[in-house]
Amino acid sequence: MASAKATMGQEKQDHFVLKSGHAMPAVGLGTWRAGSDTAHSVQTAITEAGYRHVDTAAEYGVEKEVGKGLKAAMEARIDRKDLFVTSKLWCTNLVPERVRPALENTLKDLQLDYIDLYHIHWPFRLKDGAHKPPEAGEVLEFDMEGVWKEMENLVKDGLVKDIGICNYTVTKLDRLLRSAKITPAVCQMEMHPGWKNDKIFEACKKHGIHVTAYSPLGSSEKNLAHDPVVEKVCMFRNQNING
Repeated sequence: MASAKATMGQEKQDHFVLKSGHAMPAVGLGTWRAGSDTAHSVQTAITEAGYRHVDTAAEYGVEKEVGKGLKAAMEARIDRKDLFVTSKLWCTNLVPERVRPALENTLKDLQLDYIDLYHIHWPFRLKDGAHKPPEAGEVLEFDMEGVWKEMENLVKDGLVKDIGICNYTVTKLDRLLRSAKITPAVCQMEMHPGWKNDKIFEACKKHGIHVTAYSPLGSSEKNLAHDPVVEKVCMFRNQNING
């Protein structure tokens, strides 16, 4: 995912067709660690830079600001059907009875009737108030099958178009697939020249699950924009790091 400060120009975006048949824009605007100007950044990214995919999460703490930006963009005559909005279910809500209320809070904050893609943010449950990385005693039993069934019900009820997973291992994906009636449409995971994540990538490919990379050029802790491998690829493709 690109950052909330990124620009991409007015050219038409490429799309990926998910297992469900829905189209997802290839480039998304990420809102992790977005600043106080998130609403304005989201609005201008959509109306001026041409973004149509916005990725957020309850845990990021910016969904209300993202919602303001989305509303402003739609008031500027961007159709909702042309936008693709992704959010994520946080680990403290990974119990079946909390799935729907968590989504309803997200919809309220985003000022939307539905979202296009709803992920399980991480495949482990945390105690209320806990954040990642968890401390000793904060990780609780995770009813993966029960939670996924409730995620599937969100699709059936039209509140979510697609459901997905983030940061899964091959073992946990295999467990999920044994009971899932709806296969995850997307697996979002860290993936860049310094961390290829080959095993889960191949497992997703086998099951027709689209893989979305976050931090594709590293992160604030390890920026890979000028990594020798990245620069070599850019030179080979006759591109620069800014597009």
